[in-house]
Amino acid sequence: MLNPKIYLRILFIFLLLIGVLAAGYVYDFSKQFPPPITNRISFDAKLKFIREHIDPDKIDTIIVGSSVGLNNVLGAVLEKGSHKVQHVLNLSVYEATTLEVEQILELSDAFPNLKRIIYSAQYSDFPHAKKYENYKPEILKKFIRKELSSIALSKLLFDACNNLLFCKQREKKWKKEHLQSDKFTSLLFDHTGSVPLEIYKKEAVGGRWYLPHPGIMHGESFNAVERMAKRAQKQGIKYYVVHQPYRDTLVKKHESVGNALKYFDDKINAIIKKYNGRLICLQNLHLSDEYHADRTHLNVKGSTIVSIEIGKIIDQEEK
Repeated sequence: MLNPKIYLRILFIFLLLIGVLAAGYVYDFSKQFPPPITNRISFDAKLKFIREHIDPDKIDTIIVGSSVGLNNVLGAVLEKGSHKVQHVLNLSVYEATTLEVEQILELSDAFPNLKRIIYSAQYSDFPHAKKYENYKPEILKKFIRKELSSIALSKLLFDACNNLLFCKQREKKWKKEHLQSDKFTSLLFDHTGSVPLEIYKKEAVGGRWYLPHPGIMHGESFNAVERMAKRAQKQGIKYYVVHQPYRDTLVKKHESVGNALKYFDDKINAIIKKYNGRLICLQNLHLSDEYHADRTHLNVKGSTIVSIEIGKIIDQEEK
């Protein structure tokens, strides 16, 4: 019969070995893939990107939004085309509701030299009042600024990857789903965190090309815009809402789409002008189908045109 002391010693060594292997995996995973800190892979990828590639003290312009912000405004083009905009961070996250964008903007305090916020949106972003759960912006700000202690950082990464099976599944999907520029799930960031889309064939996107969004917009979404505009004004930051182009063919074909666009513009303009905000309406660019990836997302040709236009308007506004 095994001596109890020897048994405990073997058990301790075995558990220690498991702990070391787990720690090694978590460390290696966090270097190669976005650790699931928020459980939204595009948000996790953006946090990792900022921590590794962005100097928070240089950023003067932040772009926020859902994928309509991530894909439709190219920070690299904006930096090159604008005299006022120097250092851009695209902080947009897939499928972010307006209330989630408001939560994301709590991270703006991590950028002490911020001068302007660009909320890139479409009316289709506004139907829901969903928010992130268990959201901890103070920890995330320290994470992206590399201000967490070694112990706090280790705890954050271990807590994020305590479900090793989830991390293994994310690892398998990463290259297949998020490193392809011709997929809407692409997370191939430019140096500012924007994602140019190389999608040009309408046949490949199905209903996303020809089915219009219903004109449903939640009142809480507009309330969130007002709070964001008010907060920006209080901090001395210029606040822009960019209403991105909707596919022109659908606007002409469906009266409901045109009505939704007008309602959005009127509502947003009435809200943000009280706080010296500026609405930028881009439907009048009348971009043809060759510039669209689907009804609301632009491919790199379209997002380049839009980004140049935004830069011109900002230069005129802040002249």
